[in-house]
Amino acid sequence: MLIQVQNAIGAEDCRRLMTMYDRHVHLTEVRDYTGHPVAYWDQFRDFPDAAEIVPRLIEECLRHIGSRLELKDPLYPETVILAAMGAGGHHSRHADNCRQNEQGDWVANHTPHRDVSAICYLNDEFDGGEIFFERAQLTVKPRRGLLLAFPSDADHVHEVLPVRSGVRYTMPIWFTKQQQLAISDFPLAVSAIKAAARAVSPSGSTSSPKPSTS
Repeated sequence: MLIQVQNAIGAEDCRRLMTMYDRHVHLTEVRDYTGHPVAYWDQFRDFPDAAEIVPRLIEECLRHIGSRLELKDPLYPETVILAAMGAGGHHSRHADNCRQNEQGDWVANHTPHRDVSAICYLNDEFDGGEIFFERAQLTVKPRRGLLLAFPSDADHVHEVLPVRSGVRYTMPIWFTKQQQLAISDFPLAVSAIKAAARAVSPSGSTSSPKPSTS
């Protein structure tokens, strides 16, 4: 299942997160495999606004995920990053918690504990950079404020098509059901995480409108 929630991130939060990335990206030495800098939570958690914006957005993200995926177990944020890809940036076909071996079978990769993946799109002033889901044969065009979430498994193999021009800003988040692997110092109360994961009642009904899905 793919979850798409329009305007899940407000314009001002998007602006502040992009500014946070641009002002501090020189401090990170981490690069994605196309050479673009990536900032992990432990590298930007002390930046102005980070401790206020990021936990709030993650809690909102968990509510949307919990209401649509009908999870039985709480989710915990395992990795949070700020990323930007310029022209030529892309991500090849992959799943987030497994890999395809030489026999074509999907086996555990280096992050098998990831259960749900989410992407917060922070801008849309660029060309290209769409995300394509193989099984669903669905291409999602990034839009500012869009939250896209999906299980991290082999049923949701995806790729990010090349950015043709401009810069594509995102805040990807990966969630796990294994509390011991959660970000240890994340300033979001466990009770809030559990409450968000239990957003669905036993009957499957929700207390808030269902977000659009594809």
